[in-house]
Order: sequence, then C-alpha cells, then structure tokens
Amino acid sequence: MPRRCPWCLEPLSSADRHATTCPHCDQPIRGPSGEPSELDLRYEGIEARQQSRALEVLKWGAPTIAIIAVAASTVHVGGVLLSPLVAVVHMVLLRVYLVREARGYLGRTRRLFTRWTARFAFLWLGLPGYAAMAAPLVGIVSGVATFVVLTGVIHVYTAWSLQRERVKAPLMLWEKALMTVLALVTAMVIVALVIGGALVGWSINALVEKMAAD
Repeated sequence: MPRRCPWCLEPLSSADRHATTCPHCDQPIRGPSGEPSELDLRYEGIEARQQSRALEVLKWGAPTIAIIAVAASTVHVGGVLLSPLVAVVHMVLLRVYLVREARGYLGRTRRLFTRWTARFAFLWLGLPGYAAMAAPLVGIVSGVATFVVLTGVIHVYTAWSLQRERVKAPLMLWEKALMTVLALVTAMVIVALVIGGALVGWSINALVEKMAAD
C-alpha cells in the first residue's frame, strides 16, 4: 500500500491498509488490477510536465549563466565568491520549479535520496564548476556546462525515481552505495578542513606570540 494517497497526497495510516478508497478525498487507492488507469495517466502527465519544464529551464537558464559568467570573469575574486550564490539559486530553482511535483509522489526514502543527491551534486560539481566562471572565456564554458549537467542529473534521477516508485520497485544497490560513499567522503573533507583550519589558526597565533616576545 502506498504511504500517501496518490490523489491528494495525504498520509495514509496503517488503519487504512485494507481500504479501497482514500479517507481524505474518497478517491480509489487501488483498482481491481492494482493502480487505477487514471493514476497511470497522472504519472505520465507529471513526467511530461517535468520534461517540458527541464527544456524550458535549459532554454533560458543557459544564456543567463553565460551572461553571469562574463560578468564574473571581469571581477575575478568576486566571481569566485559569487559561485555559492549561483549554486544555491540554481538548486532552489530546480527543487521548486522542476521536480517539486514529482517529489510529492515519491515515498519518504526516495524523497530523501533525491534531496541529498541534489545537495551532493551541487556541492561536488556546482561549487567548483561555478567558481571557475571567474576565469576569462573558459569560465563561460564551465558555467554553462555546470548548469546543463546539474539540471540534467537532477531531472533524470528524479524522473527515474518516479518511474521506480510507480511500480513500487526498491532502491537499487548502487543508489545506496553511492549515497554512502558521498556522505563519508563529504564528512571526511569537512573534518579535514576543520582540523586544517584549527592548525593554521594555532600556527598564526604561535607566530604572533613569538614575534611579540622578540
């Protein structure tokens, strides 16, 4: 039984396990041969709308990023500092406009995986890719390529997850393995940065104290 009603998206309790209709909207949860045909059409509609939105985002987003890259290459260091803002705006845009409807039909685990896949993608691809926009000419290619790749990754993985959710297929082993590796590597890098920052701070403090003593 699905965790949420496929029509109104309200949570379904264990008491509703044997119900044939949703207690919230009174729509059929399952038909005689599984999911009703109307629900199949709804899934197909979501997939078609997301595909259309993805093309729309690429159509006006890529030229916008190219313009931002040209501006960023003129300020150099400022362009590097601009990369986190561009990455955050891009991530919010995809979540709110592109994949929001599809994510509403995913189970709790798949929503968690799609959310963290996006975050890791922007962390490991988005930040360095957008930071490279500070470089003249090369930065334009880097910025546009980063925008296209990230949009494609989020769109394709969410659409694929929706198809898997539709047939109630479990998470693939490679999904779990990839998420585990990315989480561990990210945690190790954060710890290394914290330790490195502490060592640098201690070294500077020791140098200042030594110069003051002299």
